[in-house]
This record gives sequence, structure tokens and C-alpha cells, in this order.
Amino acid sequence: MFFIFGFGPRTKDLGPDGERDCPHCHNRRTWRRWEQRNWITLFFVPVIPLGAKRMTLCPICGYGHEE
Repeated sequence: MFFIFGFGPRTKDLGPDGERDCPHCHNRRTWRRWEQRNWITLFFVPVIPLGAKRMTLCPICGYGHEE
């Protein structure tokens, strides 16, 4: 019998987080909240979540921080 296991992150957009100035690119934009969760996959289907981190990111340059 043959099984295909894997491991990797999946990213989900949680919506807008408010308008602010980016200290990296100096643009004023509405930042986005993201959740990145690592998964164990079986046949490319995520089956077991392993942990999550939430981030707020600048939509222009990608600079951000964890919440």
C-alpha cells in the first residue's frame, strides 16, 4: 500500500485590520490580517493542524508583525 504524507503551511486572509502607516515603505494603507497554520497532509489533503500564528501585513511591501 502506498501513502503520500506531507507537511506545510496554509495561509488564510482574515480581512482588513485598519488603516496605518508602514514603517518600512512609508505608505498609508489598510493592513490585512492573516493566519498561517501548519498542517500534516495525507494525499495532499490537510488532516492534522499543528499550530497557528496570526500576522498583520502591509499590502504594499509585505512588512508585518505577529499578533
